[in-house]
Amino acid sequence: MAVNVYSTSVTSENISRHDMLTWINDSLDASYGKIEELCTGSAYCQFMDVLFPGCISLKKVKYNTKLEHEYIQNFKMLQSSFTKMGVDKVGCSTPVLSLWQVDIS
Repeated sequence: MAVNVYSTSVTSENISRHDMLTWINDSLDASYGKIEELCTGSAYCQFMDVLFPGCISLKKVKYNTKLEHEYIQNFKMLQSSFTKMGVDKVGCSTPVLSLWQVDIS
């Protein structure tokens, strides 16, 4: 079972996009060049599999896609893995299926 963790401005420090991308690439042995590439949802699915092995079928995840319906499918699988692991709330105000639409600039 997962434990919900909430991040607030009191408990976290601001990090740069570069630092965040470096951490993601190092953690997943990936090669994302821009934060915007995370919009496919594949990295989030990979993180769930790292945290809870077997909770998501990585064979079904669409990597390197540019098609909106495939983004949505990835986020539906992510949401399903949250439910499977007992995550009832995500510690942010953005709905999971809206993450790929967020403009970070």
